[in-house]
Amino acid sequence: MKILVICTRRVGDVFLATSAIHALRIRYPSAQLDALVFRGTESGLLSSPDVDNVISIAERTSLATHLKFICQHYRRYDIAISLLPGDRPTLYSWFLGKRRYGTIVSRKQSEWKRYLLHSRVEFDGLGRHTLVMYHDIVATLLGKHKIAPQIPEHLMGCSSYTEEFNQWRFKNRYVVMHLTPKFRYKEWPIPRWKELIEACLERDIGVVLSGLFDEPHAELSSQLYANDERVLNLLNRAKIDELIRLIYSADCYVGTDTAVTHMAAATGTPTIAIFGPSSPLVWGPWPAGYTCEVTPWAQSGSQSLSNVTLIQGSGTCVPCLQEGCDRHVNSESDCLRQLGSEQIARAIFSNFK
Repeated sequence: MKILVICTRRVGDVFLATSAIHALRIRYPSAQLDALVFRGTESGLLSSPDVDNVISIAERTSLATHLKFICQHYRRYDIAISLLPGDRPTLYSWFLGKRRYGTIVSRKQSEWKRYLLHSRVEFDGLGRHTLVMYHDIVATLLGKHKIAPQIPEHLMGCSSYTEEFNQWRFKNRYVVMHLTPKFRYKEWPIPRWKELIEACLERDIGVVLSGLFDEPHAELSSQLYANDERVLNLLNRAKIDELIRLIYSADCYVGTDTAVTHMAAATGTPTIAIFGPSSPLVWGPWPAGYTCEVTPWAQSGSQSLSNVTLIQGSGTCVPCLQEGCDRHVNSESDCLRQLGSEQIARAIFSNFK
């Protein structure tokens, strides 16, 4: 049997797909299990041993390239599973799979998709966690299974660190801070991060800085606490595998609503997730060891479960479920700008003696 899982979106979506992929691998151990993702998001799979082949396609590509791609893979798979409700992943499933599973939005414009999918669930971007929805799509293919994003074993408990980290005096007492989400509307301001760093340094807690700044700010970010031996600045330098190892060995991790925060939660490391306009109910990091089949988070309010503490900005509009106050990915979010560092610092300190 050949199975294709389609998740053509962002790195975070691809990482969350590892939960359904793992469940499929357990149910069909001898199947060929492939994943189709956008080029540049392959890292979300973390070189998963559950995946036999990773197929990538550019997010923006020509019609000729698409036709060539479809001809190359046409009906190659016994089962094609689209984890997303968009037109493109649904069409991919139809072209590439003999039997198709997917999700659709309940509106007139999407009715045509019902004829392309043999099995479908209603998309719910407000009331169900993304992971729950992913598993609902493949529920008829699976027996009893659990929801859990997967961190490969070769990244957990591994002693393969960089020489820079091995020589760092604080490697046995540190917090990882991931400063940059993909989009600005999810950012927590750098001055707030500096307050948090200073609070940790006052308690003799080492700080590992990670994240990717764009070109205009890359040089400035590399100088952040560059002369302080208590800070290991890996901004714009850490590869994802290295970062996962560092998070797994850390006493604590702090980050905003981003793919790395989902990965941190899956390692079992105490994880502090800073949320603003996004819905925790739908996008909150899945706590390690959480076995229920319903979302672990309420829509609003700071909350804790298992290894995850979710701290949400305040305001009557939170979460607005929009892309920042100006409704585009490069806008700011007042709920995050106004969120102080004190509550987050207390959550960090609770993990240190």
